[in-house]
Amino acid sequence: MSLVDLKSIGEFLNNQSVGAAVGAFAAFLLVALTDWRRERRKVKTLRAEVEANRADAVAKLETARRMRALLREHNKVEPAPVLRFNTALSRQLAAEVRHRLSGDQRRATEGLCYTMEAIDELLNEARSVAQRFTGPMGHAERLSAASYLEVTWADIVTNLKRLIEMSDLYLSRRFKELVNKQYNAADYEEP
Repeated sequence: MSLVDLKSIGEFLNNQSVGAAVGAFAAFLLVALTDWRRERRKVKTLRAEVEANRADAVAKLETARRMRALLREHNKVEPAPVLRFNTALSRQLAAEVRHRLSGDQRRATEGLCYTMEAIDELLNEARSVAQRFTGPMGHAERLSAASYLEVTWADIVTNLKRLIEMSDLYLSRRFKELVNKQYNAADYEEP
């Protein structure tokens, strides 16, 4: 390269239009890198949310077992509320980074949320029936409600054990297996 060529390149780069274009391109790269980092962090947050919900499921499983044992062994009922799973955050995070998730991972996330919401409904039903025991009830109505509660607590235990397994599959990145597995309730039932 000659001195004239270097001088021409210098004059070209000293142009305001070229400087503006280079600055705009640098800003674009910075925004793209920031978005990439933010989305990557959201994917990690989604995984952390699955871990947190799994821990909640383990705690709820112990609560369900305790409530069922209380009913069976001591003929007592507690209408205590149980906190709901935070599925809204999981759904929001999955929606925000859906293009970074595989199809199986998106379906796995939806399956986990659906299962958690179904368990929350069962817990609400159990609490509603348990609250009826605080008021006046006839003997036949008490027996019917107690029988319903025992079956409901058994269903809750079964579903929580299945949810824990599903969460383990998700956390081990076996999304396809989580989505395609045929879950048999008998495999999770407790005597």
